[in-house]
Amino acid sequence: HPAVRWGPRSVTSEPPVIQKVVGVVKDAAAAPKRLTVGFLGGFKYPFRGARFVYLQHPGLVRYWIFPILITLGLLTVVFYQLGQHHAGWVEAIWSSPTDDGFWGGVKRVAHTVFDWVFTFLLGAAALLVVAALASIIAAPFNDLLSEEVERRVTGVEGPPFTLRALLRDTIRTVRVEVTKLILYAFVMLPLFVFQFLIPVVGALAYAVFGFVFTATYFAVDYVDWPATRRGYGVRRRAAIIRQRFLPMLGFGAGVYLFLMIPLVNLFFMPAAVAGGTLLFLDMEREGLVPPA
Repeated sequence: HPAVRWGPRSVTSEPPVIQKVVGVVKDAAAAPKRLTVGFLGGFKYPFRGARFVYLQHPGLVRYWIFPILITLGLLTVVFYQLGQHHAGWVEAIWSSPTDDGFWGGVKRVAHTVFDWVFTFLLGAAALLVVAALASIIAAPFNDLLSEEVERRVTGVEGPPFTLRALLRDTIRTVRVEVTKLILYAFVMLPLFVFQFLIPVVGALAYAVFGFVFTATYFAVDYVDWPATRRGYGVRRRAAIIRQRFLPMLGFGAGVYLFLMIPLVNLFFMPAAVAGGTLLFLDMEREGLVPPA
């Protein structure tokens, strides 16, 4: 009789079907961990960018301070004008009631509420306009900041400075930023209206899809600087999102967290630029982005 071997059986002794089932179970068990690691790994990059810009390389202030000052100037002008003229604009739409009695008092209360709501809506619209202008104004500075971050990380010098190259890159960068803003508005504005047409489903779709789309948009927006310098087109940018979706989503969520806070977003934008550049360089070094 053949000798009997005691002890645990080797996995390789199992039939192929059982091996396949075991593999599927192990992959399923490991999937949540991979998802968490991928998302959290990307989420850390905005904070790495903040440390790189503000703590490790404070001299980079010469690249990011100007768009912040310009944006603060725009906000000051806009809200000063709003404070000075909103009462006149309200009066042009609805004159203050002068009636006596109970209904006169009701009209005056309604007029006051209208003044508050109208001023709030004007302020919100002003913030959106300034935010859009700020991203366009900051685009050339962000491009220079990203290039300097890459130079300090890789040690590779960029192309020599010329006024012609600066003008060309500025026009290209502003054109790309305007295109991305139009694309974002084209997707999000109909979704914003949809949430009011179908209250429950629309609000849920706006909350979930809006967050995912906005976070992905931010990720692409701030990884775009090194990708553009390598001549990446739309197809390669889409490949980065498709192949590295979780880290990109995590990075975009970290950016989203801070860029939605008024005033804080101004000072966090340089950190997002540096974080996106660091993320791209790490993915490129590990061979996780498509070659240019």
